[in-house]
Amino acid sequence: MSSGHTPVFSIIIATFNLSAALRIAVQSVLDQTFEDFEILVVGDACSDDSEEVIASFGDNRVKWFNLPTNHGSQWGPNNHGLKEARGEFVAYLGHDDLWWPSHLKTAFNVFRSTGADIVASGALLYGPPGSGVRALTGFFPNDVYSSRHFFPPSSMLHRLEISERAGGWPAPEDAMVAIDYDFLNRCYETGAKVVSSGEVTTFKFNAAWRRNAYRNHTPSEQQAFLDQMQHEGEAFRLKELTCALRAANEDRLQKIEIPPDNQPKATQSAAINHDFKGTRKSKTRLKPICVRGKRRYPVPHTYSGFEWHSVEQHPQWGEFRWSGPSRQSTLVFPEKIEQRTKFTLLIVNWINEELLKTSAVYINDVKVKTRLKRGPKNTWLYSGSIEPGDLPEDDREEIRLTLSLDKTWRPVDLNLNDDRRWLGLAVGWVEIATL
Repeated sequence: MSSGHTPVFSIIIATFNLSAALRIAVQSVLDQTFEDFEILVVGDACSDDSEEVIASFGDNRVKWFNLPTNHGSQWGPNNHGLKEARGEFVAYLGHDDLWWPSHLKTAFNVFRSTGADIVASGALLYGPPGSGVRALTGFFPNDVYSSRHFFPPSSMLHRLEISERAGGWPAPEDAMVAIDYDFLNRCYETGAKVVSSGEVTTFKFNAAWRRNAYRNHTPSEQQAFLDQMQHEGEAFRLKELTCALRAANEDRLQKIEIPPDNQPKATQSAAINHDFKGTRKSKTRLKPICVRGKRRYPVPHTYSGFEWHSVEQHPQWGEFRWSGPSRQSTLVFPEKIEQRTKFTLLIVNWINEELLKTSAVYINDVKVKTRLKRGPKNTWLYSGSIEPGDLPEDDREEIRLTLSLDKTWRPVDLNLNDDRRWLGLAVGWVEIATL
C-alpha cells in the first residue's frame, strides 16, 4: 500500500508506558481481515520502549507519535490522532484491549448498509482475574441508542467529520462527566446516527478494574487471549460468549448504564482511576487511631474495583466490608516497613467457615505465615508479620495487604438468605504494630 493512499480507517491507539500490552493490541489490529487502515499510536509522553515496540512491526501502516507533555488520560493523544487521521472512518483501541479479526470488516459493512455516523461494536468487558465478572455493551433496546447506553472507546467507530463537529475530545476540566462518555455524548448531540454492529468484536481488559495495572506491566491476560484467538478461532469466541452467559446466570454480569443525574465529574473519576490502576501514587491517606500501642485502621471507603463490596455497619463492631466478588482483595496502608511489622485483621463475618482455614494473606505480593484465633464475641483474628528483608528494597514504602480466597459464595446458594452478592470474608479493622 503506497504512502499516498488514503485509508478507509484511521485507528487511534493512545498509550502510556505499557509497551508489553501495546504490542498485543497492535497485533490484534494487524490480524484484521479488513486491511485498508492506518494505525496512529500516540504516546502520552511515554518514557519506556513503546517507540521501539512500534518500529519492530516493520509495517508502514503503523505510525508512532509521542507527545512532549503528559495529559494524564487519552483525551490528549486521541485529539492528536484525530489531527493526523486521513481515513473516512476513525476507530479507537485501548492499548490493553483487543479486537476480533472481523472487527473492522463488520463495522465497515454496517456503515455502508445503514448510513450510520457511529457504529458501536458489541464489547465484552472482563473483571479482574478470579472475579468471574463480565459486562456487555454495544447493544440497544429495539436497536435505538440513547445517552443512557455507554460503550467504551475501543468499541466506538465514527466518521471523521463527526469528531470535528463535536469539537474533539474534551479535557477533564472541560467535561461535565467522564471524558469518554462526554465525547460520545457530544458526538451524539451533533445529530449522529448510532448503530450497533450486532456482533461482539471488542474485548476490554479494563485497567480501572485492575489494581495497579500500570505498575505490574504484565499483560498475561491479553497474551493468553490473543494466543487462543489466533489458534482456536470462532470456537474460542463462542467459549468466551458462553462464559458471559454464565456470568449473567450467576449475577456476575454488570449492567453498564449511565444515570444522567449520577455521573461523577471527569476530574473526580480520573483521580479515582489514577489511584487504583497505579498511573500515579495515591494521594489518599488513611488515618489510624492508637489502640494499646498499635495503629488501628478502619476499612477504607475508597474505590476498590471488584475486590470489596460497599462499607456496611455492624451493630457491634462498626464499619466493615465484605470481600468479593474477586477472590483477591487488597487494602493499602501508608506504613513503611523498616523493621518487623505485625498485622491483625478483625473478621466479623464469613460466608463459609472453611474460607477461614483456606485463605491466605500476602504483603506486597509476598505470602506470609498467618495465625487464626478466636476473637471477642464471635469474631476471628487473623494475624501475621513480615520483615523488611522479605521485600525488595524499593517496595517497603507502603503495606498492600491482600486477602486471597479459593472461592467466594452467594448467600442465596447456601440457603442463608436472599443476598445474591458474591461474598468471602467481612473485615472490620486492621491493626499494624512495629515490633
